Amino acid sequence: MAVVTPGRYSGTNFAVIDGKGRIAVPSQFRNNVPLNADGQRVLWVGFHEKLPCLVAYGQDQYDRLSDEIERDRAAALARNLDFDEDEAFKQRFSYTEAYTLDDSGRFLPNFTARDRVGETGATAFVGSGRRFEIWWLPTLAECAAADPVLQRLAANWAETKGRARK
Repeated sequence: MAVVTPGRYSGTNFAVIDGKGRIAVPSQFRNNVPLNADGQRVLWVGFHEKLPCLVAYGQDQYDRLSDEIERDRAAALARNLDFDEDEAFKQRFSYTEAYTLDDSGRFLPNFTARDRVGETGATAFVGSGRRFEIWWLPTLAECAAADPVLQRLAANWAETKGRARK
């Protein structure tokens, strides 16, 4: 049984993109996305700052990142420095979108997100604390900046289509 810790993500898992292009978030990550007031799991998905993958997190992390911008603004004003709050939000969230996960933990990425994960194939989920990465396996297998173990796993998954070894 998986340990549920809202807003904390660890481990690595793989999932196939279904025939409709939906990504199913594995339960070890999905169960840690906090429920909103309506009892739904809202997943914020955007581009990673440095790597060619997506990052995902719950409303708690979205709120924390928004609060950081507010703190940066207050600190800049206290030092009599210019601060463009709109530009800060744009840099952090311009490619970020909220998705309500269905009962199976799936979401259909928009056009922009599909640029990073493709429309078919499989994805890797990599926990990184307050958020997790979503990789399209061909990109992960070829990314020189990615962890070498993950690269090898991605290449092996692609070769075996996720089947166990005989």
